[in-house]
Amino acid sequence: MASKRKFSPLWNHFDSTEPKKAKCNYCSKILTLSSSSIGTLSRHMKKVHPTVNITPKRLESIDESEENSNQNAQAATTSSTISVVTTTTSSGTIPTVTTANIISATKGKVAATTVKDYIVVKKPLPLIRTQQLDEQLIKMIAKGYHAFRLVEEKEFQKFVDMLNPSYKLPTRKTLSESLLPKLYNRTIESMKKEVGGGSATAVCITTDGWRSVTNDDYIGITAHFIDPETHILRTVMIGCLQFNESHTMINISEFLKEKFREWCIDQKICAIVSDNASNILGAVRIGGWRSISCFAHTINLVVKDSLEIIADTVIKVKNVVEFFNRSLPAQRKLKEIQEQMHLAPLKLKQDVCTRWNSTYDMLNRFLKIKEALIASIAIMRAELALTPNDWMIIEKSLPILSIFYEVSNEVSAENYVSASKYIVLCKLMYVQIQKFSNETVETIKGLVSFFKTELMHRFGDIEKNMLLREATILDPRFKKSGFRDIRNVEAAAADLKLKIGRIVLSDERPLQPAEPVEPTPGCSKVSSLWEQFDEEVARQVPENPVAAGIVEFDKYMNEPQINRHCDPLLWWKERKAIYPRLHSHMLKRLNITATSVPCERVFSKAGLHLTIEERA
Repeated sequence: MASKRKFSPLWNHFDSTEPKKAKCNYCSKILTLSSSSIGTLSRHMKKVHPTVNITPKRLESIDESEENSNQNAQAATTSSTISVVTTTTSSGTIPTVTTANIISATKGKVAATTVKDYIVVKKPLPLIRTQQLDEQLIKMIAKGYHAFRLVEEKEFQKFVDMLNPSYKLPTRKTLSESLLPKLYNRTIESMKKEVGGGSATAVCITTDGWRSVTNDDYIGITAHFIDPETHILRTVMIGCLQFNESHTMINISEFLKEKFREWCIDQKICAIVSDNASNILGAVRIGGWRSISCFAHTINLVVKDSLEIIADTVIKVKNVVEFFNRSLPAQRKLKEIQEQMHLAPLKLKQDVCTRWNSTYDMLNRFLKIKEALIASIAIMRAELALTPNDWMIIEKSLPILSIFYEVSNEVSAENYVSASKYIVLCKLMYVQIQKFSNETVETIKGLVSFFKTELMHRFGDIEKNMLLREATILDPRFKKSGFRDIRNVEAAAADLKLKIGRIVLSDERPLQPAEPVEPTPGCSKVSSLWEQFDEEVARQVPENPVAAGIVEFDKYMNEPQINRHCDPLLWWKERKAIYPRLHSHMLKRLNITATSVPCERVFSKAGLHLTIEERA
């Protein structure tokens, strides 16, 4: 079997898992091998994967090269003669080499050879190199959301041929039915080993539901964990699957459990972050997981409700923006006036009803080109002009809205720690809103009052959330300074001391009573000399993990806070040996994300490419 496995090209499509078993690289099916193992593999490929070419491309290239050589030899009907012509100049006689093509008299078989025919030789690529290029091609298509028809584009084919004439692009069918499934299965297996059976100590989940333009329902799940070696926050999408069942709490809970078991992370879930949908929150509660509401989604609800207070002004702004977006003469007039005023030619922005940030962008841009807009509206559509009171509302509401705009952008990233900012940002939002308490304009006063009420209603008890307050304390950028109420800090510190005191490190053993050490003959004087010192050191070293945990925590809290722009995970990496118990608990808290935005990004990308035409 070794010789067959070594020389048969079929083994390029299978992995030998154990004696007399082989795993297909495309469908992951395990085949039991008989004495005629090659026949078993061949039948599977022809029946299940008929589009996969079993013959190595290297051999195909050699055959094609030989065939092309024979055809060129038969079709060659020209010969070249070389003549030397001497040219006399002032510096002497210079020989010049010229070539003359003598066309064969064979009728109907006239062909001209060029220098390229003799110099450019398409050497066949090694099989490994071809596989590497195929894999990189499918990665480019998958990550860039390109269509498979890219390989059929003539200009792209010419581009690839110019880069490497020896590389033959795979067909569209080979990409979709062979290369993509093979890479997908290999990637999934690699990620499962890393997340489920690998380095992930604790996993935070973000999940959300989505309905496509074709009314198909999907559920997305992303996993977040900290690599304990590199201390980098990792994100892995473990599922974006069609969900055809009724979206009840029980069904969603069972779906999540099944996916967690599949990835072997059902015992590693530290929190699930989602929006405020009642069915998802109920599913998390049924599953027995800890739940955190999406920070960005909650802020979006607060600000969208607040915009109702200035709705009249916002509607007028929308009408102006829609007019300029529909009318080309109006756009040209606005640009012309901006140039006359020596202003940067900025276009108006249209808001989107589902994202309040877009409303802020619309108002902000509207105010930036105020003078040019006033002049353009007066010329094109005077009835759309805003009143002085409308302009004042825009000017005074933007600084207030900018607080929430900045917070939304701050917590929406997935590549750095965000859960520890949850409590801190709530504190900062409330402090900033307080600065606008002396506003005299009635509309703005109502806006400020609304924000105060909503912040207290939605985030008033946020410091009592066990996961978030522990994440805040364990972030060396914030610690206790992120809290408004010192009592919450004290309660969180007491809980943390108890938890880290129960952590038993891998290199620790239960304490055993020490046996008296008999002094070495002749060393009694030395032993008595160090006796007092050894006793003092023994009193300082904690005798049990609880005491050691308290010492670690107190020492950590007494260290100075680091700069807000520093990476807290890098700080913990450098002090892993100093605070081993705190470090172990930190891996279960700083991996938590403050929002479910990472999962929603999957749907945003899918929405750009999943169209009715492609699904029909």
